[in-house]
Amino acid sequence: MVKLHRSVLVIITVLLASAASLCAQAAAPPDLDSYVANSMKTFDVPGMAVAIVKDGKIVVAKGYGVRKLVILLR
Repeated sequence: MVKLHRSVLVIITVLLASAASLCAQAAAPPDLDSYVANSMKTFDVPGMAVAIVKDGKIVVAKGYGVRKLVILLR
């Protein structure tokens, strides 16, 4: 029983630490969304994933566009 409580405590601690690191992330540049929209149009792609890494740590990670692309063949 004590091992179960200890495991739950460890899991909660890890989740809280992960949430704290996500909140500590720097904000994305203000023009990032328009830059990505322009890039998607230029390269004619339905979606794009962007990650900004600084000093080996992910500062911003964001996805753009469609989640599922369905091609109908007739």
